[in-house]
Amino acid sequence: MTIKIGIIGKTNTGKTTFFNSATLASTEISTYPFTTKKPQTGTGQAITLCVHMEFNVQDEPNNSKCVDGWRYIPIELIDLPGLIKDAWKGKGLGNQFLSIAAQSDALLHVVDCSGSIDATGKITEPGSGDPVSDFADIEEELVMWYQKILEGNRDKLSKNIRDGTDQIDALTELYQGIGVKKSHVIQALKTTNLEEIVFDDFDMSQTKEFAKILRKISKPTLIVANKIDVPGADKNFNRLRERYNEV
Repeated sequence: MTIKIGIIGKTNTGKTTFFNSATLASTEISTYPFTTKKPQTGTGQAITLCVHMEFNVQDEPNNSKCVDGWRYIPIELIDLPGLIKDAWKGKGLGNQFLSIAAQSDALLHVVDCSGSIDATGKITEPGSGDPVSDFADIEEELVMWYQKILEGNRDKLSKNIRDGTDQIDALTELYQGIGVKKSHVIQALKTTNLEEIVFDDFDMSQTKEFAKILRKISKPTLIVANKIDVPGADKNFNRLRERYNEV
């Protein structure tokens, strides 16, 4: 099964440029918002040492290829439309974005490290934007989307649990459509200290914390610091590294 990685971020951060470079595609690039109106898919390659060298055997790869001792593993990349504030409520291309993001096994979050976009994703002078806030804004949208799934099904979920469905199984079933596994739910409940609390007793702050941790576990994320060559971008890069460990 091919691994799927979604490329996310605000508009004009360089998502499509990254996608084109990684997949050798030629998707349209522009500075106006929502140039990418629908997801684009392509195949990139993860390159690693081939283990047949270590074991001194002849390999016969089925889903990848080996060239001079290096294994080229196909990765499906999905270039997603840029997010805006309140996308989780359906604004902009939010519903489309989030439904496609759900199909990803992991996420690459592209930020403009030069600070050349404003809070709405419009081009501005380098240094006037804040990539740390940009990352936080998009992360908040994802967390709110996860929480919306939980809160929007509170009555149904509570009834299922009262009727005898195991709480972990009920939560897993609720999120299985976006690739959440039972192990993810168990880990999220343990991390948030909610494993011994009945779902009926979860308050809004607890469902949000659960949503936050579940999102991080089920969709591992790496920050791609774009435009690092622009003067001043290194300061923003250091700020990102100080605040987050996904860079």
